Amino acid sequence: MDTPSPLTHGNIAKNYTLFIIPIILTGFLQQFYNSADSMIVGNFAKNGATALAAVGSTASLCGLIATFFTNLSVGTNVVCARMCGANDHEGLDRAFHTSVLMGILFGIPLMLIGILGSRYLLELMGTPNNVIDKATLYMRLFFVGAPANLVYFFASATLRAVGDTKRPLYILALSGIVNVILNIICVVGFGLGVSGVAIGTVASQIVSAVLVLMVFSKGSHGLHFSFSKLKIHKKEFWEILTIGVPAGFNGILFNLSNVFIQSAINSFGKTTMAAHSVAWNYMCFAFYFANSGEQGVVCFVGQNMGAKKYERIGKIVKTAIAVTSFLTVIFSAIVVVFGKPLLSVFTTDKEVVSIGMVQIYSAISIYVLYVPGIIFGGALRGMGKSMLPTLINILGICAVRIGWISFVWPLNPTLEMVYYSFPVTWIASGLPMLVMYIIVKRKLMKKAHAQQI
Repeated sequence: MDTPSPLTHGNIAKNYTLFIIPIILTGFLQQFYNSADSMIVGNFAKNGATALAAVGSTASLCGLIATFFTNLSVGTNVVCARMCGANDHEGLDRAFHTSVLMGILFGIPLMLIGILGSRYLLELMGTPNNVIDKATLYMRLFFVGAPANLVYFFASATLRAVGDTKRPLYILALSGIVNVILNIICVVGFGLGVSGVAIGTVASQIVSAVLVLMVFSKGSHGLHFSFSKLKIHKKEFWEILTIGVPAGFNGILFNLSNVFIQSAINSFGKTTMAAHSVAWNYMCFAFYFANSGEQGVVCFVGQNMGAKKYERIGKIVKTAIAVTSFLTVIFSAIVVVFGKPLLSVFTTDKEVVSIGMVQIYSAISIYVLYVPGIIFGGALRGMGKSMLPTLINILGICAVRIGWISFVWPLNPTLEMVYYSFPVTWIASGLPMLVMYIIVKRKLMKKAHAQQI
């Protein structure tokens, strides 16, 4: 007899909170290890400000690619969660092995494209000449780890789908330790600078992929990984793509709009680029609260859809907004109050710290505005409507943000006006996301009621 899943049974508030805390910690660890690159090159590399600007200037592009495949793995998350909720163990096994193979097949061409096209993309962003060589080197080395990174994304999405958020945390903790140790050895010990932190990043990506496959090789959650079982199962493959591709393109367009913002930041020069790079770390920490809430909603809604417990969906969404908003407000308040000391962790340059505070006051302080929209979007994806949040974000975030940088910001070309594009677009996407969630949920409940009659 199958053990009842805490995602479909019991107290929603308690189970949801316990579920997302490891996801938040995982995100924090991931960002901390990413931030370690900036910390180490900013404090120990020769020409630290230049190295810091070089690493920071790649954040939008690397994030664009990483976010696409992270969001693509939402397809794995939803499909596996539904099968888990429906106790379809054979379908779950097929979806899992299909996902791992997808990570390998997508990762290899991505690696080649990243290695060959990095400099061209950085040139399109207007990366300054005194930064672009080091930035190109960092990006090329970063993409070497793409296949391993994708395998980890898809396999860890399966773990979350079946209700396990702790082991991805443990895996990231171990791989992150490898990252930090190699960063210190390569940068401080061998003076490799930007290339040193890239080497640490690639090594940690490989370690995380190996560890997550080792978890499944021992038969975790009834899933037993085997190379001989790697196969593209058409039904599961298309179900994953149907949900994952819109989410993936949502991530691409979201980060593409951030590339426009990075281009505007670049126009202020090296010091502002370094300040943006430093403050962006805390923007990413804030994002992990919202993103963890979304991942929790996707898994909870997905499993309850599979178990046909539609009446729980509304309670799940309300709980997710309340819990995620509360945690986000606390984090934002801490960053605002202790902003300068927190920025000083990355650099001793007082001008960089001072400029970095602009981002904290203008965007991070009100990051909670982003929470409702991303939660409603996660609920829609969990219900199988992945295209709707993508279309809303294309218009409400991407188009508005690009329009802001192209037409509004030039009217008052200050750094504050660059960052005001964030809250404006959070509201512009959040309101229509709420409307579509209400419509889809009502249709779902009417259909479920009709079937009962």
